[in-house]
Amino acid sequence: MTFELHNIRYCWKTRHAPVNEIFRDLSVQIGHGESVGVVGREGSGKTTMLTLLGGLVKPDQGDVRLNGADCLSDKAYGEQVRLKIAFTFQFPDEQFLCPTIQEEFRDLLHLRGVTAEESQGRMVEALHAMGMNPETLCDRSPFSLSLGESRRMALALALASHPEAALFDEPTSGLDSEGTERAVQALRALHQAGATIVVATHEVDLLRHVVRRVIVLDEGRIALDGSTADFLRDPSLLRRFGYEEDFRTTGDAREEHGND
Repeated sequence: MTFELHNIRYCWKTRHAPVNEIFRDLSVQIGHGESVGVVGREGSGKTTMLTLLGGLVKPDQGDVRLNGADCLSDKAYGEQVRLKIAFTFQFPDEQFLCPTIQEEFRDLLHLRGVTAEESQGRMVEALHAMGMNPETLCDRSPFSLSLGESRRMALALALASHPEAALFDEPTSGLDSEGTERAVQALRALHQAGATIVVATHEVDLLRHVVRRVIVLDEGRIALDGSTADFLRDPSLLRRFGYEEDFRTTGDAREEHGND
């Protein structure tokens, strides 16, 4: 799948706060099968860029094209193509909708034309891939999970959907070292299967092991768009945008297991 943002202006609005312009004239193209990291300091617009790419929010002006077609003017096409995109939120419980984990998988995959029998098999395989036990989890509420478990489940949902593209917002935040390794393997597996991958992250190791291209956001604009290798080998550039060249994040096991 390909993504294109053309001359995007986007303002964040609340009922009690003034308009905050996130992007003024953002344009970017992501080709089929690319693996791209979106980085920048807190508040630089990483999450907003992902939601624009996925069609979850509408820009104040500009065009959003998925596979070359305008998904804003053609709503039917937009809805159809978005079903081919997996999205994991920065706070994963915000994307859960169903009373049980099994229903989360069933309803998500039903929208994608997957039979109930195949859905069950995909759920079992994906949960195992993320180090989770389907037998003990399938009847639990997704809202009863710890942060680490929620993160793993969101990644399992992405794996099970067999997407053409996947957008990940901080996919390893709150994971311990074992969970982080499973997340990295999940993202790499999706990319190797042909999916276009876009990852917003603060974690240098995730960039190093998953993506080949880095887009750096700064004050509502693209400050840098280049290879991951070039970004990671420039200490001054890393420090400028809030990253450390020797940074190694494995997460916090206390968050991973939370209230288990």
